[in-house]
Amino acid sequence: MNVQLVNSLVEVVLNLSPEDQKLFQEKLSNRQIEATPHKNTTSTEKAEQFRQWVAEFPKSNANLSNGDIRRENIYDDQGR
Repeated sequence: MNVQLVNSLVEVVLNLSPEDQKLFQEKLSNRQIEATPHKNTTSTEKAEQFRQWVAEFPKSNANLSNGDIRRENIYDDQGR
């Protein structure tokens, strides 16, 4: 184990701006998820990995009303 290297890396990360620290943590988290072997992963762990993956996507302000998502407003049923 290379304690000196790890301590140096911690110092470098702490000297980053808050935005860069967040980006670093996101990249590191992504690498850890990718490196996790999937065949020995429990369903709970897979669900958590999925939640983390979804959390990486940009948040959308698009809201659909109940009327917008009604079947008759989505599909053209005139062909029946």
